[in-house]
Parts: sequence; structure tokens; C-alpha cells
Amino acid sequence: MAVTTAITSLLTSITELIQSLISGIYNIFHTIFSAFFGLFFGLFNFLGDLFKGVANTLGGVGSFVASNFLIIALISAAGFAYVRYTTTSQSGATRGQKAASVGRKKVN
Repeated sequence: MAVTTAITSLLTSITELIQSLISGIYNIFHTIFSAFFGLFFGLFNFLGDLFKGVANTLGGVGSFVASNFLIIALISAAGFAYVRYTTTSQSGATRGQKAASVGRKKVN
């Protein structure tokens, strides 16, 4: 019986060795393919997230400008009024009026 047990043990060891080699080769290829596909799909996820972030940023800037449009318009109107007032007050005449003159002398 010792010979049959030894041969059975040897054959079991050989089949386990072959199974282990096949399992190792499978794991190597599986790891390589999963890393490649993970990198490939990760690139698409990155690009999608990048464009989503850019869109959110542009939307935030647009929202900021739209919400502050009234303030910007008021500041612009005040600046325009200030420039108009200072040029009018420096010339001494209002728009559309000319200084009265007799000959070469100014009357007023």
C-alpha cells in the first residue's frame, strides 16, 4: 500500500502544481487587463469630471455676474453722471446753451 499511496500523492502534487501554474498565469493576465481597462475607463471618468468642473465654474461666474448686474449698472450710472456733471460744471454752460456775446466780448 505504501507504493500506491506514494504514486497517488505524487499525481496529486503534479495536478496541484499544474493548477497553481495555470491560476498564477490567469491572475497575471487578469491583473494586466484590469489595470489597462481601469486606466482606460479612468481616463474617460477624468475627462468627464474635468468638463463637469469647468461647466460648474463657468456657471458660478455667470451666476455671480448676473446677480451683481444691478450693482455694476448702478456704479456705471454713477460714474457716467459724475463725468457728465464735472464736464458741465467746468464749462459753465449747460448743454444746448451758448454764452451770449456782443462782437468779441462775452456778455455773461
